[in-house]
Amino acid sequence: MRTKKHTLRNKIIIWALGFALILALLVAAASFSLSFRYLKKNQQQAALTNIQLLGNEIDDEIRAAMTFANWVCLDSTLGGYLLNVENYYATNEQAGRKLSVTTWDHLNNEYNIVGVRDIVNRIIVSTPSGDQYLQSLSGGDTQSVADTAHKIMESEYFSDLISTRGYTWIGPIINPLMNSGNDEVIPVFKTVQSPSSYETIGWIYMDIPESRITSKLKSFNLEDDEALFITFSGGNTFKFDGENLIRADKQGEVISYVMPSCDWEISYLPSEKALRNRMKYYGLVIFMIVQIIVLAGALLTFLLHRTITKPVLQIVDRLDLIGAGDFSRDEKIEWDNELGDIGKGINNLAENVSALMEKRLLDEKAKQDLEYRVLQSQINPHFLYNTLNTIKWMATIQGSDGIADMSTALSRLMKNIAKGTENLITLRDEFALVDDYFTIMKYRYGGTISLDYITDDESLLDKKINRFSLQPIVENAIFHGIEPKGNSGKIVIHTLKKGDKLLIEVTDNGVGMSDEAIESVLNGESKTSTEFFKQVGTYNVNQRIKYTFGEEYGIEITSKLGEYTTMRFVLPLDYEEDKK
Repeated sequence: MRTKKHTLRNKIIIWALGFALILALLVAAASFSLSFRYLKKNQQQAALTNIQLLGNEIDDEIRAAMTFANWVCLDSTLGGYLLNVENYYATNEQAGRKLSVTTWDHLNNEYNIVGVRDIVNRIIVSTPSGDQYLQSLSGGDTQSVADTAHKIMESEYFSDLISTRGYTWIGPIINPLMNSGNDEVIPVFKTVQSPSSYETIGWIYMDIPESRITSKLKSFNLEDDEALFITFSGGNTFKFDGENLIRADKQGEVISYVMPSCDWEISYLPSEKALRNRMKYYGLVIFMIVQIIVLAGALLTFLLHRTITKPVLQIVDRLDLIGAGDFSRDEKIEWDNELGDIGKGINNLAENVSALMEKRLLDEKAKQDLEYRVLQSQINPHFLYNTLNTIKWMATIQGSDGIADMSTALSRLMKNIAKGTENLITLRDEFALVDDYFTIMKYRYGGTISLDYITDDESLLDKKINRFSLQPIVENAIFHGIEPKGNSGKIVIHTLKKGDKLLIEVTDNGVGMSDEAIESVLNGESKTSTEFFKQVGTYNVNQRIKYTFGEEYGIEITSKLGEYTTMRFVLPLDYEEDKK
């Protein structure tokens, strides 16, 4: 009985929808992952481009300030001032002042011409002692203090920064030269060396206002969860809070760009919120794709039901009708496809079964007719048996013992032939049949043949054997073994057991058989029985044994020409008929 949950239709629906759902989930997961990676990569690429533009803009101004500082270090007028000004003041203060004014004009003109006054608020060129120095200011609100050079030399950063080669940027600090306020600047320190002896002849100080950098950063619009960081070459990192640079460590997965001239690193933390907002759109597209896949799965389920499940159900219904006894041909299940081939096969099978059943009925009728004829044929043996009994009593009355013995033996044979169709009898009863037959043959051959029995164990006589199995073998031994030899002969029937098998060896000392003759006898190609028992020859006996007990049992023949022939029966030692 088929339950609904196990029907092919439900399985197809589950498989198709399950496959569509799994495919949809895989597509959704893959699409979401690829979309997220694509959007994040685009966001990072766009952010990198933006911070490159911003960084290059800042780098251009810092490079201009560095170029100006390098000019100061290399300018011969400024170098001469640093080498001679303290000696001039020591020997001739007026000459010293003249040198200072002339050099200041030279410095100030260059400061104004090269365009760094908008970048650098102040530049100071000083002797190593700080006693003599030149200062140029950008003007405006830039303030100054007395003893400027010494004030700078007293700052906590001076000794570390002046001792390094090149430029070391520490980031924004409170301006050491401001009398009031909290303005922050980015300091620049550099030593000035003599071109001939590389002796330090002075130093340079410049301050770049923090606002110069933050004004550039303000052009970069930041969301609430975005951040900009600047890491200066000295290792200090600052975060831009929208107005100022605040000392802080970088956080999150930032995108960084190193400015080529000053080695500052500008870092940007992209907005996760913006990325999620963009992913919502892609998520909607992915959801629509999943819906399309699921709908395609539903459509596939419908098509499978129509093209497979429905025809299969028709075939199943047809099989149910065949099981109920309807073997008529149903052409509705013979479609033009593979299922149609199955339908044709089922129709052909139904017709073959119907034909087989009709043949079986005819065979049963023929069998009944045959049994009726067999019963009729038994009338003649019964009549002959009664007649032989009358002859036996007449021979006894007249004193003819030989006739009486032959009549008795023949009558018993006829009686056994006439009494039923029992297949298996005991070996003892089979030996009695052989004795009756041999009694007739002994009188026929005038006592020139003999029959001996050798039984290893008397209990073996109760074992089962096919009825009329030994008589044809004994008959063959007489007519085809002993008689052609032309002298007296002997037949020995030896009964023994070997393992779980019963062996009965019928041996005659006749002319023997060739291998070809043995094969011919076992294959049924040679008739080795007389007309009287022509239906139970050696081949038929062998086949009856195999049919009754199994293929591993039967008759084996060993022989030697001119000496002997042994027909060996191989039977089961213990056999119960209900096992077959």
